[in-house]
Amino acid sequence: HMSLLLDDLLDVSRITRGMLQLRRQPTDLSTLLASAVETARPLIDTRKHMLKIEMPPRSARLDVDPVRMSQVISNLLNNAAKYTNVGGSIVLSAFVRGVDVEFSVSDNGIGIAKSELGSLFRMFAQAQSAQERSEGGLGIGLALTKGLVELHGGAIEVESNGPGTGSKFTLRIPKAVL
Repeated sequence: HMSLLLDDLLDVSRITRGMLQLRRQPTDLSTLLASAVETARPLIDTRKHMLKIEMPPRSARLDVDPVRMSQVISNLLNNAAKYTNVGGSIVLSAFVRGVDVEFSVSDNGIGIAKSELGSLFRMFAQAQSAQERSEGGLGIGLALTKGLVELHGGAIEVESNGPGTGSKFTLRIPKAVL
């Protein structure tokens, strides 16, 4: 666990200093999603969540760094699993819109107060309602996720109607579809 935290801190530092280089390559969307789900599956299964995956009927080829994009999606899935009560629901969606791709991870978890939505992507930020479930996390995962999405030229946003209503994280990567 400490090794993963250290790796995340180093990645955030590299992004901040402009030293992390993406290794873009043609990547199959279904393979990318399978990799991200495989990484998050142990926590999803341990917490007995139902995971639904929505994607285009035909897989697309993306121009992304597959390791980093899988890291982004698996981080969002792990957060959804962590902050959703046992037996909850998580939905991973991927949509192709022209040459752009949009991913989202939504859950029926603990939700986020409107007043905390704007600070979630800052280093060491954790929603008050989430601190008891952080499992030793430092609040760097979403900052790292945002940095990796922005390196791909994209943006990420979060929405929630408040505590007890779940949350939805949506990221868009422009010109990602080959």
